Amino acid sequence: MSNLELKRSWLAQLFFGRQDAVLAHQTTGLSIADDSKKQLLPFARMNAKPEIKHCLFWSDLYITTARKTYLYRGFSRTRLRQLVLLLNQGWQCHIEQQLNAEYLNAKAIKDEIRAFLDSSAYRRDSQRQWLVNRCQAVSSVSAALKAQFATSRQQSTFKYLAAFVAASEEKVKKVNAKFLQQESIKFKSFFDTIEKNPLTGAQRQACLINEDRNLVLAGAGTGKTSTMIGRAGYLLASEQTKPEQILMLAFAKKAAEEMQDRQDKCLSAMLPQATPTIRTFHALGLEIISTVEGRRPTLTAFAEDNALFTRFIDNIVAELMQDAAYQEKVVKFCDGSPSLNSTSDTSQFLADFLVLFKQSSQTLAALKKRIPKKDKSRFTLLIALFEPVFAAYQLHLSGRKEIDFADMIEKAIEYIENGRYHSPYQHILIDEFQDISQPRARLIKALLAQRDDAVLFAVGDDWQAIYRFSGSDLSVTQRFSDMFGAASVTALDTTFRFNNKIGEVASAFVLQNPAQIKKTINSVTVVAEPAVSLIQVKDAKRGLHQALNAIHQQFMNQPDQKTTVAVLARFNFLFGDGGPKELKLQMETQYPLLDLQFMSVHASKGKEADYVVILGLCNGKYGFPSQKEGDPILEFLLPEKESFPDAEERRLFYVALTRARHRVYLVCNPAEVSPFVAELLNQKYPVCSDEFTAK
Repeated sequence: MSNLELKRSWLAQLFFGRQDAVLAHQTTGLSIADDSKKQLLPFARMNAKPEIKHCLFWSDLYITTARKTYLYRGFSRTRLRQLVLLLNQGWQCHIEQQLNAEYLNAKAIKDEIRAFLDSSAYRRDSQRQWLVNRCQAVSSVSAALKAQFATSRQQSTFKYLAAFVAASEEKVKKVNAKFLQQESIKFKSFFDTIEKNPLTGAQRQACLINEDRNLVLAGAGTGKTSTMIGRAGYLLASEQTKPEQILMLAFAKKAAEEMQDRQDKCLSAMLPQATPTIRTFHALGLEIISTVEGRRPTLTAFAEDNALFTRFIDNIVAELMQDAAYQEKVVKFCDGSPSLNSTSDTSQFLADFLVLFKQSSQTLAALKKRIPKKDKSRFTLLIALFEPVFAAYQLHLSGRKEIDFADMIEKAIEYIENGRYHSPYQHILIDEFQDISQPRARLIKALLAQRDDAVLFAVGDDWQAIYRFSGSDLSVTQRFSDMFGAASVTALDTTFRFNNKIGEVASAFVLQNPAQIKKTINSVTVVAEPAVSLIQVKDAKRGLHQALNAIHQQFMNQPDQKTTVAVLARFNFLFGDGGPKELKLQMETQYPLLDLQFMSVHASKGKEADYVVILGLCNGKYGFPSQKEGDPILEFLLPEKESFPDAEERRLFYVALTRARHRVYLVCNPAEVSPFVAELLNQKYPVCSDEFTAK
């Protein structure tokens, strides 16, 4: 069919005083031409059928697009009707072609959605979101046009996609709930026997949920290690992965070895050849560098011998002190720092600064630019003291071709990000996640970014985050989804350690800080009476004897089995001149039925005992909470400090309380009582304050 051309009537030309205009029907749309230009208005831009408005002497053409309505005036009524008829036919044909193409895409997506929802695997949120995005992207025809022109079959498919987009989260939640129920039944025997006690419902859920990013909040005594091992075992038993594709990480070498030993015992029956290897972050860094460079890097002896490192820095500072100008700067720096009384103090300060500086992944130039205006002169003086020390340290490492832990993590990140290292790990499991630092978090992010199928399973407890002073950043746990992406969060809700009355005090106490993630922890052991007892005495040693004697008396008729007691203090020097070891020797002779351990609260993390005695619950710099202020310069290199007062000290007290299975004794001097003890009394926590006064 020949294209129809239509010129403006002579009367309209005379009336509008414009050049001659020509409208022409084309296979792809409407052509508009005049003496100066020619353009095409394609059917793809038209949002509705072209319309005619009849005037007294001529007719006008209206064409509507998404952005505007075009008006062409002054044409013959009869001829314009013929043109519009052709345009409407062409436009409708274009819409039908679009609808058919969209329908074919939508039909394919519908099949994918059905396969996704019918899958025999856990449906991840990233998969759901990908399908939602595809549904939204496929739509090229407006809803109004679909209602007007789509066939019933097309309408049905389009409505299916729209319904999925509107309710995708609820649909996935429903099918995943069914999947978890089926898997729980299928692997019941596995979860019942993987450890000496069957895993709890929450532990099983944590093992089965398989989002791209998984955070398991494991409160004190809730079985985080069992959950880690159960997760690895389930992945292998369900044949979702192989042992060499699982990366399990712990922070300390001893913790990694203990978990490896326990895992081997649990999984060896189903994996006679090898179980997944549990590494520290440092071992992972060494592995990555060794793989890329073809040889194992040499780790400086300083990395695992802090005393050796400190002596090295002492020697550097001693050499620098031979220079009068440097010596003058040291004296001036000490004068502005009440906590520094000698060259030795300054040397230790510089050693601490060096460690934190290297962990921060900054350059000296960048650090200088970030110096805060407040106390700028002191910061500038510190940099002047630090630069030659840092240069000497780096020269020592390069001269011996050695690296330290900070170098190792940074180098490993670099090799992953530039593609020289290719991660074999599909599943990354991390223990004690609340202790992670920013550099280690960056290392994990780099590994995850390398593989589309990489899954993160992080087990930790923000209530037990107590290592900010060494660079641990609690915000990585509290803002887990912000850093790693949409995540599933599962809380282990049953503790096998402390009874309900200890838990009642500990949970309420730590949750006074609204920034802590809220969760409920139920105790297997339920008692009726308070299990936290207050001993108010001026002499701490007398209070200790009262507590130990009360415990010892309970087991006089059971001489064959010792009862474990952990005696904790905020600082080791509170145990006396001889320290924890000498005090232990003294007390063991008087209380032979007790297995006594004396340690700082920090050292007690990860341990447990039948009874706990907490000393040093006083107010002040070396009290509990400790009011010892961190130096602003060191604070500058640490993760951002929380706004809630004594936030980390509060978590440390929670850790102390939750080491006990049966009872906690709080020894305090009523003349200088700890703010924490005052809170327990003033806010009427369920504590016993008259166990000894009544006697």
